[in-house]
Amino acid sequence: MRPPDPSASRRQCLQVLLGAGAMAAPAWGAPPPLGLDRLLGYANSLPPLSFEEGGRVQGLFADLFREMSAQLGLPAAIEIQPFLRLQQAAMLGPGVVAFPLVRLPEREEMYLWIGPVMRRRVMLYRLSQRSDLEFKGWARLGSAQVVVNKGTATHRKLLEDFHVPPAQLQVSANYTTALRMLVAGRAEFLAMNELAAAWAARQLGLASDLLRPVMELDGEGAYWFGVVPSARALAQLLQESLETLRRQGRVDVLRRQYGV
Repeated sequence: MRPPDPSASRRQCLQVLLGAGAMAAPAWGAPPPLGLDRLLGYANSLPPLSFEEGGRVQGLFADLFREMSAQLGLPAAIEIQPFLRLQQAAMLGPGVVAFPLVRLPEREEMYLWIGPVMRRRVMLYRLSQRSDLEFKGWARLGSAQVVVNKGTATHRKLLEDFHVPPAQLQVSANYTTALRMLVAGRAEFLAMNELAAAWAARQLGLASDLLRPVMELDGEGAYWFGVVPSARALAQLLQESLETLRRQGRVDVLRRQYGV
């Protein structure tokens, strides 16, 4: 009887170890999910949910998007886009994710929706010091001016739902400029979501009690992610990833981090 071949035993041990390693190691050669090599986020500038600072897109939605992408094993890139252009850019391909979006009836068929992430509440404000101002309804606005951010759902609501004449709207390019316009006396009222209003006041170093709510303009909506209707599998994976982050407490952590 021939003695055992030590080299054969070593080969068998090596095969076992390699097999175990193959099961435990990541599948480096596996194709990326859904055939995508990355996800591209098109972000509407809506601080503190998404904004650019120091050359990097930041905010609650931006951070969530990166973490959701990481869970799918995909790198993520984010670009800030003006809102009206964002809606066109989001149609470019199945690997594009738009955010943060307000879910409106006219947008329902444009996207598959991931979320909701958080509630949206829009207020009409005046300066606290302007106790002489009294809002008596849109039909009795008189010569008063209202500042609003251009192209937003709030801008559309003022025009289409409340029928505010365009001549009485002071349209701003961003939230901090809108607040500056109100403080400078270029308008009597400011229409803005409460998150952006608080953020803009902090950015400008203004007192937290600078603004006095006059009325709620919209309290039913929420903020969502959106993908093109053809990207159904991606939408499902992103929704599952968002729910995982919610269960892990990451959504709450990021909300506290950005003060929302």
